Amino acid sequence: MAGELIQPGPDCVVTGLGTWCAAGSSPEGLWHVAQAGRSPARWLRAGQGGGPYPACRAPDPVFAAPVAILAHKSDRSVQLALAAALQAQQQARLAELAPDRVGIVAGTSRGPVAKWHEAFQQCSENRRLRPTLSAHTAIASLSGAVSLAIGSQGPAFTVSATCASGAHAIATAAQLIAAGAADAVMAGGAEAPLEPAVLESLASAGLLATHRDPARACRPFDQGRSGLVLGEGAAFVVLESAASARRRGVPVLARLTGWALGAEGASRSAPEAGGAGLARTMTSALAQAGLAPGQIDYVNAHGTGTLMNDEVEARAMFRVFGEKLPFIPCSSTKPATGHCLGASAAIEAVICLQALAAQCIPPTPNCDHLDGACRHLDIVRHTARPAVLRHVMSNSQGFWGNQASLIFSRTV
Repeated sequence: MAGELIQPGPDCVVTGLGTWCAAGSSPEGLWHVAQAGRSPARWLRAGQGGGPYPACRAPDPVFAAPVAILAHKSDRSVQLALAAALQAQQQARLAELAPDRVGIVAGTSRGPVAKWHEAFQQCSENRRLRPTLSAHTAIASLSGAVSLAIGSQGPAFTVSATCASGAHAIATAAQLIAAGAADAVMAGGAEAPLEPAVLESLASAGLLATHRDPARACRPFDQGRSGLVLGEGAAFVVLESAASARRRGVPVLARLTGWALGAEGASRSAPEAGGAGLARTMTSALAQAGLAPGQIDYVNAHGTGTLMNDEVEARAMFRVFGEKLPFIPCSSTKPATGHCLGASAAIEAVICLQALAAQCIPPTPNCDHLDGACRHLDIVRHTARPAVLRHVMSNSQGFWGNQASLIFSRTV
């Protein structure tokens, strides 16, 4: 249930960031695109005759040996994860820590989709499967590959909570640190879902956006929204105990002051219509952080651009913030990144951390005409907005009722 795990409290700090997605191959690149309010979406065909669908495809990462050998044999989701994780490792100077005090928690929704497709294809053609597929089709190949690449020997595992997976990974990492199981944990998510099976399944459910211009297809909170634009990418943050960061003299980027996880238990694919489930999760995160609703300075909304989800999220925020809601800016950055499923929450966590550093709120691209059902929201639209940011909240929800809320705070 939301808020019942060990509290990280003010002792859990962020010392490293890394990301790799269509919007940028570094946290700085990601922030530049998110702040500019641009969408990199392009047309993508799904196999033989499928689509085309608007999608946000990440650039191909390039690695030096020996990581290049590991990446070459891995699923694309793992390749994206390695690219992001190595950035975070370097910034946090994880090599200074004892390997058995460094953990990995990775989140994903669909797992190594391309490797499973490769295995099925070889089976259907009566070919002998590549021996490496036995390891690389494992869901835990994501956390395992990152652990091998950075040389960590602490806890390493993969969690899956659909589109909230990245946030679940971050929250679980905080729990490990609070329990003393690790001094630092690399936490985040990775997803490479631009495969025919995923695209066509989402299209058949009516979830993919339709628009003549792929860059305009994702329209969160807009009255003309028609669905989501799928993306691929990865992001990781390094969470560390404040005591460990002080000992090493590593710069602290922010604090993880509150988090909560929840599951509505209401539906396979649709959130509870009144927003009560997400509201409970947000309220639990606020309580854990010791904050009143009015102390949140910015909300990075889940904001997929689907008809029902955006409206439900608006109702949930009204339940939590009430009369203060019109004075709390919020935005959805998914037009800039695409909906990267299990990686989305981790990518959006990096955006929130960059917003804290820049003291600026990224806009919601393509929200031209605010839906009347979302009229209570102060949606930052089209252009970024300078602001005094002390505490920011990032919300996520997904299939099977999974939900998460993270709160990051400035250190000064």
